[in-house]
Amino acid sequence: MDRDYLPAEIKRAVRQRCGFGCVLCGSPVFDYEHIEGYGKTGHDPDKMTLLCPMHHREKTAKRLPVARVRKANNNPFNKARNLGSRHPLYFDGSSLTVALGTLKVEWADYAPKASAIEVDGEPVIHVAFVDGSISLDLLVRDADNRPLLVVRDGELRHAVSTWDVAFEGRTLIVRRALGDVVLRIRLMPPDRIVIERAEIWCRGVLIRIGKACQQGGGIEVANSGFALHNGTVKGNRLLLAVGDYLGYEGQLLTNAIPQRWLGGVPAKPGTFSKKGGGQRVNYTNPEFLDDCLAFARNGFLADALWGVTR
Repeated sequence: MDRDYLPAEIKRAVRQRCGFGCVLCGSPVFDYEHIEGYGKTGHDPDKMTLLCPMHHREKTAKRLPVARVRKANNNPFNKARNLGSRHPLYFDGSSLTVALGTLKVEWADYAPKASAIEVDGEPVIHVAFVDGSISLDLLVRDADNRPLLVVRDGELRHAVSTWDVAFEGRTLIVRRALGDVVLRIRLMPPDRIVIERAEIWCRGVLIRIGKACQQGGGIEVANSGFALHNGTVKGNRLLLAVGDYLGYEGQLLTNAIPQRWLGGVPAKPGTFSKKGGGQRVNYTNPEFLDDCLAFARNGFLADALWGVTR
């Protein structure tokens, strides 16, 4: 067998055992390494590990002892954490294009902050232009409202409990099971992101994107049957607001939610939404506006929501 060829099932076994990251630092960008050398062990997944390019070079140059790699392999960096190590994303410039399947959204820095989708005022996909850089926020949860993938302030982290996570070139793939892709996204710095397939849960709402859609290939809100496919949207502060709308302005489309779900079954009233869904509230009272902003700060990606360890 070619020593440079690794069957997919062996790669997956090594990724899962090592927490989908370098065993020394947790980086989700890694090489597959034979700890004792291919000549001694062959492609035995129990005797292989994951090393980021830096640690791989250090081991090859014998600056990193094999004993240290072996010790880290027995207790991988990410295995002690809910979310893997942070990985920076390098987006910058004055504009950003996000392809949501067949639907494209284009933003520019004349609107410093914008979102593609918000649920109850909580951004699911959000960008901010800051001093020439583009900061991306993305939160992908499962049906139990637990995070699978988090991008916060332009830094990516993945849930260690996920069945499989893999970077293949510029493409990030998250799988729930063999052949069951929950997210496939191409990160194309400096100014383009392509979400080819996604099933994103947020506050009891299931949003399908791209090839995950049952029909078409843009955006679908499974709870309501709302669908939006094809075309290009430019400059809107918010493309789609779903659920309870907290008075934010600038959305192109709104969609009420008749029923929310948790763990695959209907959620009890009030589990996620106290208002019931679909209310359009215009703020005139400054105190109400302050409450809305406080909700956004403390709700979207707040550590207390899902126990992120810093």
